[in-house]
Amino acid sequence: MSGATGVAVAVANSRVIDVYVKYTNMLVGRDKACRLGQYFARLLAYLVGQRIARLGKTAGRVEWLATLVKIQQVLATTRKMMRSGKFVNFAQMAARALVARNGEDEVVWALGLVNKLGMCVFMAADTLGLVGTTLGLVRLRDPARVARVAQRGWLFALAAQALSALYQLRTVAIRAADLRRVRCHVEKTGDAMGDRECATEEHALATQRAGLSKQLVAAALDLSIPIKGLGILPLNEGLVALAGTMTSLMGAQDVLSKAAA
Repeated sequence: MSGATGVAVAVANSRVIDVYVKYTNMLVGRDKACRLGQYFARLLAYLVGQRIARLGKTAGRVEWLATLVKIQQVLATTRKMMRSGKFVNFAQMAARALVARNGEDEVVWALGLVNKLGMCVFMAADTLGLVGTTLGLVRLRDPARVARVAQRGWLFALAAQALSALYQLRTVAIRAADLRRVRCHVEKTGDAMGDRECATEEHALATQRAGLSKQLVAAALDLSIPIKGLGILPLNEGLVALAGTMTSLMGAQDVLSKAAA
């Protein structure tokens, strides 16, 4: 009995379980986990397909490929179900951005608005495709066109996100250059208070730069997915799947850090 009690106490006080429960309680956490599984299965399916192309078909390889494709499709559908109707959220955010700008930089504001509108179009078309194609509740005249509209919306949203990150990184670089000049002056005058203020500002800029750099990398990698989906560039399937896997890991890490906080 004491052994069972000890196990119960360990489970009740487990930090790992606490983080796991917080992570899985968040819809975005479950979405990121499904996304990681989806793109990792896509990457493995590509690798197995390449192996089949080189070494030929065997029953085991064909079965393994079919299983991976099925996992990818099931997880993709699961994610569509979880985000269905979310276009309303992005429409509301876009409307709020139009109503209240709150003194935001014009370029950042405009690119943020494009991002929200693009995501709204993506989510709306995605939901329509789910209802019409996957669930068959409505009849679509051209399901492929709906899918292309969704991809275009996502493409514009990601492009706006990448451009916004680049623009803000440039602003941060200008502020950092100004701060270095202030730092030189402070060091010459021996101003202790100014030195502390400079250190605080440097830390803030470093944190902002890291966040924007991560945003830029994630957007640039994810751009490969709609670019390939729309046939704009003949990108390698393996590289696209790898890009999706990497950004999924980055997203899951962000959610996990919030759950662990």
